[in-house]
Amino acid sequence: MIRLLVVEDSKTVQRALVAAFEADPDLEVIGTAESGEEAVDAAKRLRPDLITMDINLPGMDGFDATRAIMSTCPVPIVIVTGKMNPKDSATLFRVMEAGALMVLAKPDPVGTPGYRASVDNLVHHLKLMAEIKVVRRIFPSGKTVPRPVRPLPLPPAQPVKVVAIGASTGGPPLLRQILAELPATFPAAVVVVQHMAVGFTENFVHWLNRSSKLPVQLGTDGTQVSAGQVYVAPDHFHMEVTSTGRILLTDAPPEHGVRPSVSVLFRSVAQNYGRQAMGVLLTGMGKDGALELKSIRGRGGITVAQDRESSMVFGMPGEAIEIDAAQHVLPPAAIIELLHRVTSKGASAATS
Repeated sequence: MIRLLVVEDSKTVQRALVAAFEADPDLEVIGTAESGEEAVDAAKRLRPDLITMDINLPGMDGFDATRAIMSTCPVPIVIVTGKMNPKDSATLFRVMEAGALMVLAKPDPVGTPGYRASVDNLVHHLKLMAEIKVVRRIFPSGKTVPRPVRPLPLPPAQPVKVVAIGASTGGPPLLRQILAELPATFPAAVVVVQHMAVGFTENFVHWLNRSSKLPVQLGTDGTQVSAGQVYVAPDHFHMEVTSTGRILLTDAPPEHGVRPSVSVLFRSVAQNYGRQAMGVLLTGMGKDGALELKSIRGRGGITVAQDRESSMVFGMPGEAIEIDAAQHVLPPAAIIELLHRVTSKGASAATS
């Protein structure tokens, strides 16, 4: 039985969520809260297995409540909210930086055709998130980032032209951190698949643009990829990069239960860029992209998996490491340094 704390200030929505959750035999709602302060207090008293958190709350908002809970009595937190206006996206992803695992949409209204499917989707993901072991978050007061250990020197070769990044649970803050550190003159195209609830990807792109020196956009079919540009796979479509350097969107069946899939993107990059490709697999559940990261390595490209210590969920990178797909196992700061090195003049693509 998964013990839930539901944080929602609207009584109507709160009742609907509680009814939907309690209809499932594996879920038990042990408490509700209507403000951030109540949520923090209830988390300490009730010790739930999972918290569903709204963002817009009276008094302490969902961001501050998540931050307080994760720094005092950590528990898996999932943001359950409606479709947000792009101007509010910074708040949404700040909550994820504070330690929330995932953002999910509220169910469709009771009695509408999509209600049952939306509830089933929400409950399915809540059960998955409840299994994740979270740790206490320590939020530094300063901006200082420790210098990473320099990766081993790479043999001379041609510079990387395409950097493919795959991420799932815990990925948005990391992607923001990585893109914020790349210069406006970054000489490679960056293509990204981030597993995310349908409806939030556009907000995600808007949020990344607030800190990235590189323009970030949703991938569109037929677009020519260009150096110094970031392309994020849109909802509902797999994204590939063709041999002519164009984006191809398809509605082929999901892979590893998701669409867009990291595997599809990595496969196309391996086939069409080989030694001029770099694949980066970040935190996330499952094994999407692991085997295809090995394909990039097999064709002479550079491959990286995030290390266990810095991963919120060590599923995807752990799978890649297990099958020897990653040449480099690094924390985010070292990934950023490696990106600078392999795209500079005279950089290399490792072959071993």
